[in-house]
Amino acid sequence: MRIFRNLKQALLGLLRHKGNTVLMTLGVIIGIASMTVIVSIGEGTKGKVLDRITEMGFGPDSFSVLAGGGRLFFPKSQNVTSLTLEDADDIAALASVRLVVPHQRETMRLVYRDQNTSTRVYGVTPDWILSRGWNLWDGRFLNADDMRRKTRVIVLGATPAKKLFPREVDPIGKEIRLGQVFFEVVGLLEEKGLTESGYDPDDRTLIPLNTSMSRLFNKTYLHSIKVMALSPSLVSKTMLDVTQLLRRNHGLSPIAADDFRFITPEGIMEWVTQSAQALNRMLVLISTVSLLVGGIVIMNILLVSIRERIREIGVRRCFGARRSDIISQFLFESIFVSLLGGMLGVGLGLGISIGLQNFSPIPTRVTWEPFALALFFSTLVGLVFGIQPARKAAYLNPEETLR
Repeated sequence: MRIFRNLKQALLGLLRHKGNTVLMTLGVIIGIASMTVIVSIGEGTKGKVLDRITEMGFGPDSFSVLAGGGRLFFPKSQNVTSLTLEDADDIAALASVRLVVPHQRETMRLVYRDQNTSTRVYGVTPDWILSRGWNLWDGRFLNADDMRRKTRVIVLGATPAKKLFPREVDPIGKEIRLGQVFFEVVGLLEEKGLTESGYDPDDRTLIPLNTSMSRLFNKTYLHSIKVMALSPSLVSKTMLDVTQLLRRNHGLSPIAADDFRFITPEGIMEWVTQSAQALNRMLVLISTVSLLVGGIVIMNILLVSIRERIREIGVRRCFGARRSDIISQFLFESIFVSLLGGMLGVGLGLGISIGLQNFSPIPTRVTWEPFALALFFSTLVGLVFGIQPARKAAYLNPEETLR
């Protein structure tokens, strides 16, 4: 019964001093709002990472080898010729490798009658569709005969198909021009749609690798090689084997840097999250400082409030309230104020997160974690910073308070 009585007294005290209550909640609101935004950005970044990994067509058993040394998507040089078909064949011969798909890539303009568009053109092998898990919408995919005969056939993604054939004309069998070379459309890839990061996986076209090397790009070197291991547990060993093989093939000395680089799901995750780290650090600092300031404000206002309510405390003590009752009352007031600020802060933080999601490139995702964090940290702030005022109120001399 004493607990409920003290709870009631705490609520009545907050209602009687609304101005103090509002001031005490402000710091906590800002701190919890910042924390809510941090959590939303973190969850949004995770979603973006997974989205980006999907964009790259990675599974847990795969990785890519890109020409040119350097770091992930940032080669030391833009004009690199370090990967060849011989490298791809040697990698395919490794015991731990299940599938190898070499690529060439250029951005080119496609033309069909009075329609034209610029898109990514990939020279690939027939195994590309297996490595990406992509389905066809219509027609057929590239086959071994296309590779052997170096035929001028092309498979269109949904985006260039819509731009070149806007009036619902069936593209299959039509001839389109890439540069000065005409290609027959033999297939259409199924549409994937824009990803959360704004990347368009449908903005691509595929031609046989041998055709791209000898009839279109006129290059004998590769842009990248996708490698799929027999199992995810063999990926690390396979990457080590590929490193040794390529260094030997390229005649690199023991002290020379690699003239190739790997892209893995872990590497993509690190790359994507780097852009959010600086912002997260800033928001963590803001939320921590704001919570500390909010706690200090609660403590100081409660200390001032004790002087204003000294008669109330004295009357309660004279009518049988114990020191523990006074401590409980002021601790409850501190916790209630902090919880109120926490809930309002969550609401403000979610509003900011939704605004960032809709009107900025910063990825956010609303989850249940902010509510749990707000409950925990609000209670903690109210408890820690309410102890000193509560003890001071409890140890006031009853006779002095009534005087």
